[in-house]
Amino acid sequence: MKIVSFKPIYGPNVYHHLPVMVMRVSLEEWTDKPSNEIPGFVDGLKTALPSLYDHTCSPGVPGGFFQRLERGTYMAHIIEHVALELSTMSGMDMTYGKSRYAGKPGLYDVIIRFDNEGGMVECLRSAFNLVEDVLHNTSVDVPYFLNNIKKAYKRSALGPSAECLVKAAKKKKIPTKRIGSESLIQLGYGVKQRRVQSAITDRTSLIAADLVQDKEMTKSLLRQALIPVPHGVTIYDEEEIASAIEGLSAPYVLKPFDGHHGEGVHLNLQNVEELKQAYHNAKALSSRFIIEEMQQGRDYRVLVIDGKFAAAAERVPPFVVGDGKSTIANLIEKLNSDPLRGDGHESYLSKVVIDPILTQHLVKQGLNVESIPSADQKITLRGNANLSSGGTAIDVTQSASPEVRILCERIARLVGLDICGIDIISKDITKSIAEGGLVIIEVNAGPGLRMHLLDKKEDEPHVGSMIVDMMYKDEEEARIPILSVTGTNGKTTVARLLHKIMSDNGKKCVGMTNTDGIWIGEKKICSGDCSGPLSADMVLSDQAVDCAVLELARGGLLRGGLAYDWSDVGIITNIRSDHIGQDGIETVDDILWIKSLVAERVRRGGTLVLNADDEHCMSLIHNNRVKKHGCNIIVFSTKPDSPAFAEQLSMGRDACWLEDGHLVMSYKGSVQSLAYASDMPITLGGMAEFQISNILAALAASIAMGIPAERVLDSIQNFHPASENKGRLNLYRVGAGYAILDYGHNADAITNVGEMLRRWTNFKKTVVLGLPGDRSTEIILSGAKKAAEYFDKVILRDDADLRGRLHGELPKLIAEMFNKDFPGLEHEICLKEDAAVSQGLSEIQEDEILVILYEDISAVMKAMREYDPVSILNLPQPEERPYQEDSHVAWQ
Repeated sequence: MKIVSFKPIYGPNVYHHLPVMVMRVSLEEWTDKPSNEIPGFVDGLKTALPSLYDHTCSPGVPGGFFQRLERGTYMAHIIEHVALELSTMSGMDMTYGKSRYAGKPGLYDVIIRFDNEGGMVECLRSAFNLVEDVLHNTSVDVPYFLNNIKKAYKRSALGPSAECLVKAAKKKKIPTKRIGSESLIQLGYGVKQRRVQSAITDRTSLIAADLVQDKEMTKSLLRQALIPVPHGVTIYDEEEIASAIEGLSAPYVLKPFDGHHGEGVHLNLQNVEELKQAYHNAKALSSRFIIEEMQQGRDYRVLVIDGKFAAAAERVPPFVVGDGKSTIANLIEKLNSDPLRGDGHESYLSKVVIDPILTQHLVKQGLNVESIPSADQKITLRGNANLSSGGTAIDVTQSASPEVRILCERIARLVGLDICGIDIISKDITKSIAEGGLVIIEVNAGPGLRMHLLDKKEDEPHVGSMIVDMMYKDEEEARIPILSVTGTNGKTTVARLLHKIMSDNGKKCVGMTNTDGIWIGEKKICSGDCSGPLSADMVLSDQAVDCAVLELARGGLLRGGLAYDWSDVGIITNIRSDHIGQDGIETVDDILWIKSLVAERVRRGGTLVLNADDEHCMSLIHNNRVKKHGCNIIVFSTKPDSPAFAEQLSMGRDACWLEDGHLVMSYKGSVQSLAYASDMPITLGGMAEFQISNILAALAASIAMGIPAERVLDSIQNFHPASENKGRLNLYRVGAGYAILDYGHNADAITNVGEMLRRWTNFKKTVVLGLPGDRSTEIILSGAKKAAEYFDKVILRDDADLRGRLHGELPKLIAEMFNKDFPGLEHEICLKEDAAVSQGLSEIQEDEILVILYEDISAVMKAMREYDPVSILNLPQPEERPYQEDSHVAWQ
């Protein structure tokens, strides 16, 4: 066995609405070996992980998984359960897991929910290795695996400050995304997005942050405002110390001019010699140092958020209490074993580090790290109380006096910080300033939040929530409209229509993804198939975008999930059998399972748009996961006489449909006949029924977004096929004949074009045909058969991307089928796409229609340009028009 890959899926996905990690494994020789046929395996696994007994599995009772092992189950399923158990034992406590065939013999995906990416990767890897150890009768070291998982978890976890912000945002239903592997967090989408890193927001003033970094300038500013600050001087080298302290009273403090987190701060220095020693210890940290008179009193940190007093904590220097037996070093080790303590800022408290400052502080007490304090003797380890140095904190928010609160708010205004940490020395912060003897030691940008997360009662205001409340009043302030389109055919056209409609109706910058690229407003920033979550995330992360239209294809949904949590509108155009045979998809229901994700993530009060002519789409109305979120539903149809559509109308369902050539809408009880479908350019004079279906889908989505129907139709009437819907049923006059450029690549798409052209009985119809090689042979041949049924001649070509097929394999396969099943069909093979197009165009006759089903539109357009194509909107009408100009809607 071997691990093939790890893939995190961060957004809602086909497996779970929360993030999952997918480990792909190749089971190789163990693929078809059930557990009960492997000597010693079941007993070995029970011995290694007896707690697996608690897994109920499909029997639904304790010991259920053991029953499955004894009856015989397979390796991917076993690895899944081992991973879940290791996650429980390591403290991650994940309860969702799944194993799934990955489309090729021996390949399986093991899927486990996660909230810590690094921890879950190591958990899955450890589960795989543990199962391998049991298979090979090797000693299983469970503590080793658990230790690796815990270490990976710590490395990957957000620190307490960032974590509290993420939790506060999620509680407010504001979308969050971690940028990179540190603590930078994006909140919201598009133009509504904000960024925060611990206690620094995207609107924290750089000038203010630079100001408070300059400690002398800050003191000067406060002093001018009659705010008490300690007396001090700035020095640049050791030789200045003696003269600098003239006029200052001992004891002294020495600290870096531009330091932070208490690093390099030396307290309670009595003379020049001690100052020089402190300077020597800290000189690598800064080019300048401040010497101040040390203030007597308690050490407080006040947090001001958005100009308001938010929290206060008394900081206590790290200390140990003797037991009469242990050295100070041993006591520090015991102190550091507290689960709340971690390295650096990874946990709520920091571990105490034995360094020159600590040892010097002990020396002043006549001690060293090997000293053994007597029982109950309290030994202070440092003079400063910063949490980053190992200190602790006691919440005093409620007891701070009104005078102190007002003063701190004034200081935040003076320096100009939106989030401000103020260090205070006072005998008692509960008293007035005169009584407490308050002095402002420092003002900090990006203050740590950890001390304000300790010692808090659940019903007390949370600093993370206060920061998020400053950034967003409510959930809506963080969101932009999101319209998602999925289905088998028509997705790109619907997405492009919506992009135009939204852009024409008040949205300044509509972001769009589809199979042709990514657009930010009217600018195309990327070409290619961009219908997956990475492209969608690119749009949602662009700070200019005020509306997103996202085409979501099967592959992206299955492998990457969604880039958003909820959409305002979800559209399912149709569900067809195109992808059977790919990625473990065996039936149309499998395709529906994938596409239904878009329907399930339409927000409460949003709208799901469904094709009433497609039974698979309509089944989503009864999907429990769709129903529970309470979205509205609008259906559309080009076959209004169908029982399924009639039933929806009789229920009072909002709907858009085609009737006697008119586009008709029933919305909120009002029925309107809107326009002739034939007036919409992309319908080729009303002949392309599948384009009418796409228009109805876009119309339904747009009215759900509150856009008046007449304005929607104005946009659609000004939506030009060749320029705004490139490669989707574009019609050209070429010489004496006509060329249609389309992306049809499956049986249904070919049928749609063929049915449209059936009316032109006097025209010869030729198609340049290539089909994707990653479909099953059965699916490919079904598409080719449709081409044979509707066209007089077929020019067979290869795709440039063979998708696992051999060069020339598919054209040869299809030609053999033609010879057998359609012996009278004219067909030929021309493998290169541009050559096949050129051949078709060079032979085009009067009253011939050449349909080019392309793969690479650039290559096709280049070949077409040699024949001077002219974009047109209509073919010459066949003898019978399908609609009468004076027709009227039956209900009128």
